[in-house]
Amino acid sequence: MTNLANNIVESITQCWGCGVFDNLFRIVSEAGAAVYTNIAQICLLLFAVLFGFYVLWMVFRTMNPLNKDIEKNTYRGTLVEHPIVKVIINSIVALSLLAFGVGVPRAISRITFEPVADIALVYTQATLNTTDEFVNEHVTYQPKPMEDNGLYRPELRDKIIMLMKTTITEFQAYMKLGIVVMDKAFTWKALWGIGAFIKHILIFLIGLYLLYGFGKLFIRFCFCFVDVIVAMATFAFFFPISLMLMSFKDSEMPKWMSNLGKGLGAAQIKTLVNSIVTIGATVITYTVILVIIAKFMSSGDMSTTEMMNAITSGQIFESDISYDSVMTMSFAGAVVLVYVLNYIYSNIPQVSKMILAVFNIETENKLSEQMANDVEKMMGNVVNGVKGISEAVISHGAPKEEKGDKK
Repeated sequence: MTNLANNIVESITQCWGCGVFDNLFRIVSEAGAAVYTNIAQICLLLFAVLFGFYVLWMVFRTMNPLNKDIEKNTYRGTLVEHPIVKVIINSIVALSLLAFGVGVPRAISRITFEPVADIALVYTQATLNTTDEFVNEHVTYQPKPMEDNGLYRPELRDKIIMLMKTTITEFQAYMKLGIVVMDKAFTWKALWGIGAFIKHILIFLIGLYLLYGFGKLFIRFCFCFVDVIVAMATFAFFFPISLMLMSFKDSEMPKWMSNLGKGLGAAQIKTLVNSIVTIGATVITYTVILVIIAKFMSSGDMSTTEMMNAITSGQIFESDISYDSVMTMSFAGAVVLVYVLNYIYSNIPQVSKMILAVFNIETENKLSEQMANDVEKMMGNVVNGVKGISEAVISHGAPKEEKGDKK
């Protein structure tokens, strides 16, 4: 029975978002490369307008007789250090990089985004003690063929998809563990007394809670790619603009001009890096849950570490759970275990933020969290609607209450 349930869990708990991410990645990469030249030409025209306005503003600020700070604003340094000369030097560098075309953002992606995705993947697989072969065996999605002529290389897509698939194997492991714990509750020993019966009911509820809780978290995780795709699209289509605005960096200019490049350039790169790392950080908190569960369920024949490895590898069976550990667990201990699991479930985002803050990394999952919340709300409305219809159908043929006799 357990093997059948595990097969059902494994067939359902697949990478639902991988196909969508794969298609969107290819579209963003190809579209970004296709329109890069056109956007670069627009940026050249925009630079000419901004540079002309900047020169006029500098001249007017310096020569305006009504300016009380004219002495303060008059430049008396060397020619090389003049603000306009700085802008000219910056513009030569920026526009030269812009002229290289799509090769510049591809190079940035190769030396920043791909190593970050690779490190996140290596860390995640090391934490779970797993390999690419094991992940591909349990999560069957394979990326579609993709030409290597876009703004992003296929290697970046492959690493992010493998990172998502690796995390999904952990959901599979926890849901299988929930089934095993529930199976442990169905034994003849549960009939030895009222105390044993109540404890087996508690164990069943713990297993059901694991299955339901991680099933719910798995559905939310299916939307984790949204922030990555949005960050990639933003970087692809706004990179030429941020490169052009680099010409005016650290120069004296009106406040509205200095705000034009706010949120672009380095901020875009940081956002995309954070969104990739956030996917891998999911494993950190879930491993804490794994340690707690393994500590409760391990026996003398199997240590906590061995139990953790058995859970993450999906090789956990009903016989591996110590019956003595289950029976010595008091009512209060079972309640505490459920409370701890519930507390960690509800505080996973906060714990991830605390851990990533140590490395000066911010979690980027606002869009995915919002989409997951919307889906949960929609599913709740559907359930409530079905419930309301069922109640109406059931009560349709019921006799109405007779009203009291009128006086």
